[in-house]
Amino acid sequence: MKSSMSNVDIRIILPELKETAEGAFIKNIYQYGDVFVLKLYQPTKGNSQLLIQPGSRSHLTEFRRVAPRVPSKFCTTLRKYLRDRRILSIKQHDLDRIIIFEVGDEESSHKLVAELFGNGNLLLLDPTDMIFVAKHYKRMRDRDVIPRAQYVFPPQRGVDVLTAEDYKLRELLVDSEANMVRTLSSRLNLDSQSCEEICALAGIASSRKADSLTEQDMDDLEAGLQKFVQKVKEGVTNPCILEDFNPEEDDDEYEPELVSFAPFEFEMFHELTSKCYDSFSQAIDEFFGVSETEQEDEVEQSTFTKEQMKLQKIIEKQEEGISILAEKAEKERVKGDLIYNQFQTVQEVLETVSGARTSGRPWSDIMKIIEEGKAKENATALMIERIIPSQAEIVVNLQDMQVSLDIRLNAQDNASKSYDVAKKSRAKIKGAEAQIAKTREKLDKLEASFVEPTAKKTPIKYRQKRWYEKFRWFYSTEGFLVLGGRDAKTNEQLAKRQMNANDVFLHASVHGAPYVVVKVPDKEPGQVTLEEAAQFAVTFSRAWQDGFSGGDAYWLSPEQVSFTPPSGEYLPSGSVMMYGTKNYIRNVPINLGVGLIIEDDQAIPMSGPIASVEAKCDVFVKVKPAEEKKGQLVKDISAALKRLLPEEQRYLVDQMQQEDIMRVLPPGGGKVVD
Repeated sequence: MKSSMSNVDIRIILPELKETAEGAFIKNIYQYGDVFVLKLYQPTKGNSQLLIQPGSRSHLTEFRRVAPRVPSKFCTTLRKYLRDRRILSIKQHDLDRIIIFEVGDEESSHKLVAELFGNGNLLLLDPTDMIFVAKHYKRMRDRDVIPRAQYVFPPQRGVDVLTAEDYKLRELLVDSEANMVRTLSSRLNLDSQSCEEICALAGIASSRKADSLTEQDMDDLEAGLQKFVQKVKEGVTNPCILEDFNPEEDDDEYEPELVSFAPFEFEMFHELTSKCYDSFSQAIDEFFGVSETEQEDEVEQSTFTKEQMKLQKIIEKQEEGISILAEKAEKERVKGDLIYNQFQTVQEVLETVSGARTSGRPWSDIMKIIEEGKAKENATALMIERIIPSQAEIVVNLQDMQVSLDIRLNAQDNASKSYDVAKKSRAKIKGAEAQIAKTREKLDKLEASFVEPTAKKTPIKYRQKRWYEKFRWFYSTEGFLVLGGRDAKTNEQLAKRQMNANDVFLHASVHGAPYVVVKVPDKEPGQVTLEEAAQFAVTFSRAWQDGFSGGDAYWLSPEQVSFTPPSGEYLPSGSVMMYGTKNYIRNVPINLGVGLIIEDDQAIPMSGPIASVEAKCDVFVKVKPAEEKKGQLVKDISAALKRLLPEEQRYLVDQMQQEDIMRVLPPGGGKVVD
């Protein structure tokens, strides 16, 4: 099981960290044992969390952890010098497992250095790069990590294959008596998994001794290295977690073994099951998960709750395993049938490739011959999708399905091999079903021993906000997305970047009103949507704070809105020029509902005209202007919404951040209407 991020992983995840964290303010820092979490805030992107675990990993995290009541002295020091300051840049030192976060402003900045190699360390450097504070202090042969010492990077290990251009792989491998992985990892600045993948891409066994390579092997190895370097430079293409599902017969609490996480497809893992994610951070976050101590307060969960959680999780994994086995059994059965259906053709392919290998032809020559055959539209060559030399396998296309064949076996033996795998998988399903029954029996006995079983507690994740949530927004009764600016900057972004030719622009005839845009994908909005958008514009204007009961609003076509002032005049930033006839909607009332859209175990707050909120939300409350402070209003809204939800869903309100409710309210106070 992979236990830490490699230097290659850091190189690849850096764009994700930069996109989210560069320019963000550090609102707070929390420490959970050896895990540090920086709570970040971007004015245009909202909140995010950056995790740093020295010696292991650094990525964005979605899990919510319970902060210790008393922070450590080291954490307190980090807060003192980094809190409420902006992250200016994020860099990786060379291709090492070191990430440098520069925090501060243009006049003065500190550096937070995360060392992810060995036992790891986290250091805060002052503006002159002197060590101000570190998690661990130590003296070493090549550098000292002590207070007030100049920070020195560790010496570089091996060649950086991503930037070096003049290295010769053959020369680097001279005089090595170790196997390929040890040799490559010691001569190149790469981790062992990357070196194994290079060998797999080259079709060379990773256990081979370096001094046994032939000239052809060296050519293949150089080609494999270049393929890997190209993949790294392309970045994240298929972020996933690799799992190995193979339960023991007598193990009734088995779970799939997590093998690794990867930013793209690895040839060496082609036989493993993979789970794909939207980002590399998500894959790493799920791989490591969150420990119970990071979820719990100082009051520990009962032994019953912990055991119940464990058994429920085991059942979920066992059921998932059965699905995997069933899918594998069916897939292998179909493979066997396809081989028999095209028996003669498959046999010819195998004899051709195995014969070439027996006669001493290198894989590169065989691949070249196949490509030449494809160019001549040779039927046998066209069947061949690819060759995997390291596995002695050839992948052929049989009726639009890719089938792997072992060139050391004939067609009949390959078909029998697939049938055997299918048979074993079906046998494992029966065993897995019996194991689930045993686990359920354990769970039933456990729950029967308690009068009131404790509810299952699972790690809570922060909700990933949609792109339009950086604006004010709601969905009209007719289903149109309506957006509003929060300030001058988002007003300008909304009108310049988000308003298309079919959309409708609205504005309230009140000072301090936001720009409002009705997004129109095809069919024009009806009068209902225009009136609701007008209510939205008036409600989120100064009219709310000033205690008005309503006001007027008007709408325009996008071509009537311009960002260019007349010649000789000046247009302030965020302002627009409006031309032509304004379509007024008079006497628009202040009208606000706040509700929750329940979606995938998450509660999404939405505010807008009461009719639209009632139509789109699962529960909602009415709110009117008042002098009550916004902090208390948020608490009152949360409590009211919680009462309206079924008991089994009330926890969704508890796991929401108060800021999520606050962001959907107009400026100023208010009160919940009974």
